Amino acid sequence: MDSFRKLSLISALFHTLIILLIIPVTSQPQPQPQACESYRFPNSTIFLACNDLPVLDSSLHWTYHSSSNSIDVAFKKNNANHKRWIAWAINPTSTGMVGSQAFVAFQKSDGTMAAYTSPITSYGTTLEEGSLSFEVHEVSASFEDGTMILYASFQLPGNPKLVNHVWQEGLVSDDDSRLSHALSGDNFKSFGRVDFLTGKVSDRDPHKQNSKILLRKVHGILNGIGWGILMPTGAIMGRYLKQLEAIGSTWFHLHRACQILAYIIGTIGFALGIFLSGPSLSSLSPYGFVHASIGIAVFVSATVQVLAAIFLRPDKHHKARIFWNIFHYVVGYGVIFLSVFNMFRGFSLSKSYHSWKNAYFGVIVSLGCVALILEAITWLFFCKRRNKKGMNLKETSADDNIPPQEIV
Repeated sequence: MDSFRKLSLISALFHTLIILLIIPVTSQPQPQPQACESYRFPNSTIFLACNDLPVLDSSLHWTYHSSSNSIDVAFKKNNANHKRWIAWAINPTSTGMVGSQAFVAFQKSDGTMAAYTSPITSYGTTLEEGSLSFEVHEVSASFEDGTMILYASFQLPGNPKLVNHVWQEGLVSDDDSRLSHALSGDNFKSFGRVDFLTGKVSDRDPHKQNSKILLRKVHGILNGIGWGILMPTGAIMGRYLKQLEAIGSTWFHLHRACQILAYIIGTIGFALGIFLSGPSLSSLSPYGFVHASIGIAVFVSATVQVLAAIFLRPDKHHKARIFWNIFHYVVGYGVIFLSVFNMFRGFSLSKSYHSWKNAYFGVIVSLGCVALILEAITWLFFCKRRNKKGMNLKETSADDNIPPQEIV
């Protein structure tokens, strides 16, 4: 086995190792039933979906009515205290506290339950009662056996698949005034997003978000270097350097090394992308789904190219060599085209990568200009060699008194 096939085999084995490493990470077991699903509400009230919230020992239950875009919600606080208030809110305009449209409940000093709405206009709010920015049909609350439940029915503003929500608890004074909640610990983490259609609830922990942002950047950098820059650079080497007879087979070694390095770096970037996308592509947005699908197509095509180079590449004098060349060119240039196209789709997924998009555009334009110049030079040398060969052929034919067409 020659050195090219050995290096290709090493690359393929490396790819297999990466896949084996990411399968345990990305594959998740079947979701276990949540505690909220076993709870039975008073008066046999039934909600079609629920989710245990990550902090403050709470859960959210709801029934979404698609025909009217309205929703019935129950926010349940376990281990509740009669000297504390609870609140659940949605924020139609942002992800934080200010701008939230809140539903509040607490037990008054006389033992009755208070339930009302309160728009949050500042961080110093005392949860004054007021109308919300959307229509509210009903608000009520109950407190029994250490469980406080806040019920609300309202007209859902906007898209039910992307709702920012906040939940909180705080102290109630002896005169029934609501005191500010804690500004650290779980009270600082009690916000996220809920999808009322699929039932998916995601937390918005800043540390987790920062980790994902960092991984997303590394994913983009590795894919940009591997698939987006080194891969087309290796193709340029393979097409144009071999025209230089003085360097012999050096062009092939450079082409091979560049493509193998591109494949290894791109494989790591692809593995990070699979990790970031989660166990199912169906959870991605339509734009993200297309980006991920193209990425998979690029990786599979490049892997087929590597495996074909190991097991199917015939000798250059073999009669089937022409079919290998066609396959190699079609798959190779297809991978490059899809890689560059998908890089720009990846940049478009986040507006914060606009400067990266411009920089990569400059790199691709530069590589394109280099390729055009080398293409022109290649054709120039090709035409000169063909003319020189034709002149030599005519001279030989004239010396031997043999017509050129008979020599051919």
